Amino acid sequence: MRKSNLTFILQFLSSLFAAIALGGCAELSPSDPDAQNQSMALERWQDAQAVQAATQATGRRVWFAGFAMNSTSTAFQNDMELVSRRLTELGGPVLKYEESDGPQKDKLHFPFATPATLIDAVKEISSHAGPDDIVVVFISTHGNRKILSVNVAHHELKPLTATQLSSALALLGDRPTVVILAACFSGSFLPELQAERRIVITSASGERASFGCQADSQNTFFTEALFAKGFDRSESLSRLMNDAKTRVARREHELQFRNSEPQMSVGVKLRWLAERPLKDWFQPGDETTDTPPIDPLSLLGNAGKKAYHDYQSQPVPRAFVMSSGGSGQYAVGTTPHDTSLPTDPAARALALCNRRGLADCRLYAIDDRVVWTGD
Repeated sequence: MRKSNLTFILQFLSSLFAAIALGGCAELSPSDPDAQNQSMALERWQDAQAVQAATQATGRRVWFAGFAMNSTSTAFQNDMELVSRRLTELGGPVLKYEESDGPQKDKLHFPFATPATLIDAVKEISSHAGPDDIVVVFISTHGNRKILSVNVAHHELKPLTATQLSSALALLGDRPTVVILAACFSGSFLPELQAERRIVITSASGERASFGCQADSQNTFFTEALFAKGFDRSESLSRLMNDAKTRVARREHELQFRNSEPQMSVGVKLRWLAERPLKDWFQPGDETTDTPPIDPLSLLGNAGKKAYHDYQSQPVPRAFVMSSGGSGQYAVGTTPHDTSLPTDPAARALALCNRRGLADCRLYAIDDRVVWTGD
């Protein structure tokens, strides 16, 4: 009995010390008034730093608003910091708003990343950025269809919706803007976010998960592929995206994961930025793209190429649709299995492409006739 009592006492003391240790290392949360005050002070400090740097810079500037919106994985904050470093390496003035819900104890190092602080940051940028400045908005978190998770101190808050993000970005007006979402099902945000002077990049289509967000992950697969492995500032964003999609697909195939189908939507008035080497973003010049037309079929990924090969053997009437993310979708006949879809195969293929959350769904062919315009 004595031995059992001693064991019980030791176990009790061990549990007590562990509880004390955990209590002393609790993660800071917006529900703590002192932590909230710290967060607001850091927001003001970041704005002051950005404005001061902006007044000292000449020419075009890049404004970075990065948000790691989840405390359940180290990958999200690492993603945000990686993108921030890469932009700094471009060699021009980069003005930064960095916010994170990564574990922060005792003292905040970043403001909390919430829908409210995102709106605040975008408002500040819109009030200071010039019409020719470039704005980069990056968000890394868990996601689902039309929502991005907001989790602080392992407590789930109201998510950021596609409508909320669209409304926030509208504050930037016509400023050239690049939006990058590293989250599952992030392609579902494309319909709300696409705009003429906006590039939208998502780590997955609207119906696919993306990977690399376990608790101790270094970076998400997509952010690592786009900004870590093979990053070259002399390449354009379009080229880097194509290379990243290849790397992600290869990694997912090796792990026997379903391909996440990363997407890139380029507004018609921002093609010049998508094709310009990143190191030249700060250089003055005409907002035009002097690149020759590209065969659209060359943009298809492996799955898209297979879909087009299958399409060619289908009976008419039929239609084939492509997305700028390299995916393909076709429809055959006038009697859909899903009666909510259009009977016309062209309209149905477009509807299916949009339902998947793919970027810039456009008709490529109807029957054997290519109708692609390249607009």
